[in-house]
Amino acid sequence: MPQNTEKLMDITVSLADFTLSPELAARIPGYLSRTLNLEPLTLAVVRNADDKNGPKVILVASSSTLAEESSLVQYALDLHEKATPVQDTPPLRLAGVHATTSSTITIGDLDGYPHATIYTRMADDLHRVYLIVHQDDSAALAASQNILIHITNELGKLLGSLLAWQANPEILRAPFDQLTDREWIVLRGLNSEDGEKQLADRLGLSPHTLHSHIKSIYRKIDVQGRLPLLLRLNAAVRELRAVSLAPTVTEQPRRAPTRPVAYAM
Repeated sequence: MPQNTEKLMDITVSLADFTLSPELAARIPGYLSRTLNLEPLTLAVVRNADDKNGPKVILVASSSTLAEESSLVQYALDLHEKATPVQDTPPLRLAGVHATTSSTITIGDLDGYPHATIYTRMADDLHRVYLIVHQDDSAALAASQNILIHITNELGKLLGSLLAWQANPEILRAPFDQLTDREWIVLRGLNSEDGEKQLADRLGLSPHTLHSHIKSIYRKIDVQGRLPLLLRLNAAVRELRAVSLAPTVTEQPRRAPTRPVAYAM
């Protein structure tokens, strides 16, 4: 593991806080860029294609204020679709590496973006996490290599848990399994920085209808107010994902970090 154990522990704790909601997860690249002195840095989560739909970008965010979201979405899709392993293996499953293991791939310029070193991990059976550093092999990148691999492992597990409860909130169990589908949509909206008026506009609800849903949520969860509700939700989320947290940083690695694998573009 990285020598700077205290720094790694701080990052691990911060990532756990940032992955409590998709809105908070969008801040991860900025936080990591400041902490590791790597700029720019992009985080993307892409859902694999299935029989009916192509791949879809679930989350994409960059530390760069110059990056437009539409460009980042297209970049993530291009990466996911065009990055084919050199050896004849399934797309984005590296030769000799288990699908749930963090690995690095290095690619050349893609659609006008700078050289990128990409750390990738499957979050679950459908979603892949990409942590992308848009710069050459600088001293800062080399010094952060092991930390970035560890971070990617953490993000895979934490974002996998976030995706799981967002898609199937009933896994949070009682009392959250009492909520209707519409109430879950409202609850996810409450777990953001939107005020009630902004949230009503975003969800296409009248203020009266939104307020009725909120009152029903408070009653079912047995809380009085938005803050107690979110504290209860965050506690349930932390309990859900406790089993998937990384081993303590004091543990010794069983093997050296995976050697970067070249992808053909």
